[in-house]
Amino acid sequence: MSTCKYCNQSAGLFSSVHKECEEKHSKGVEKLRKLLEEYFLGVAQGTTIQHELSQLRKESFINADDITSVFTKALDIYTTAIHRPFSSQMPQVVTSLVSAMGESYSILDRNGAITRFALKLIKGHIAEYFTGKQPIATTRTAIYGVTRTLPISNDAVCDACYYMLEKAATNFLKDGLLTPQEEHMVNEYTTSFGIQPANLPVKYQSGDIAKISQARILSGLQQGQLPPQTMGYPIILGKGESVLWVYDDVKCFEEKIKREYISNRGGLSIKICKGIYYRPSTGRMKPMEHSYMNLEGTGKLFVTNKHLIFNSPTKGVKIPYTKIIGVTPYSDGMELNRDGNAKRIILQGFDSWFVMNLLSVIANN
Repeated sequence: MSTCKYCNQSAGLFSSVHKECEEKHSKGVEKLRKLLEEYFLGVAQGTTIQHELSQLRKESFINADDITSVFTKALDIYTTAIHRPFSSQMPQVVTSLVSAMGESYSILDRNGAITRFALKLIKGHIAEYFTGKQPIATTRTAIYGVTRTLPISNDAVCDACYYMLEKAATNFLKDGLLTPQEEHMVNEYTTSFGIQPANLPVKYQSGDIAKISQARILSGLQQGQLPPQTMGYPIILGKGESVLWVYDDVKCFEEKIKREYISNRGGLSIKICKGIYYRPSTGRMKPMEHSYMNLEGTGKLFVTNKHLIFNSPTKGVKIPYTKIIGVTPYSDGMELNRDGNAKRIILQGFDSWFVMNLLSVIANN
């Protein structure tokens, strides 16, 4: 005999649920869905939901999984429906509902609904700044209000800040120019949120954020100005040397020469006795060489005003610009030929646009 999954009473030999229990459960889920819809429309109050949900737990066998599923769908619909400008009271709408549902944030956010809602608010406040509708101080206060009220990780907030800066940079560069006002907004934003344009996360290192910052650096170099320096780099810089940009997860390949010897043997075989032959060779051993690119390591590439410096746990290479005699740029890196007997090097994992333009600026100064 099996038991009903809702009431835990005997359900008979060939069934795991009472039909009437299943109907009660379905009606209870639908009632909860309508309650949350009314809540987000401002019709139902949190106290009403708290009372009704208490009854639904008992009468309709509503459990934590049901509550999470209905909550996720309702909040996602609400998140999609809201539009800028966002009120500072919106986070409280969700926290009040969470309290009324009687389940923890971690359970209700199991499918990420609360996180998606919080991120939309954060991105919306940042958009208000970049469209000139509110000052940076108001934006910071609004974002703090979201993060203080809703449980969202610092990593998610940081990524949202980078994401919106990338969107703004793309919009600013549509006409190929960066106006003084747009440059001021980028500077104010990066300073306010502690973003280092010269040391971006990998997924933004080839984006429009980087292009804006790199263009400003190149413009400064043409005027003899170096960007402000950040301390703590794991490399030793020379006198008058400054780090201009840092790329992460760069692969370094170095040319290697492999030598093989191939015999070119000849001559006739002479039978000495049964099963034994002697063949005097007239050939010689010929050396054959071929080159290949060997992966030396994966690490950081530091672009300074004097060198390209690759640093990894397994390999360190410092390449003076004065020793570079040839460069082949690729969409994801570059190949370098150096003066003297130095082997070729390929650096892979970054957009070579900045380095190529830097070499041009250096050559013309």
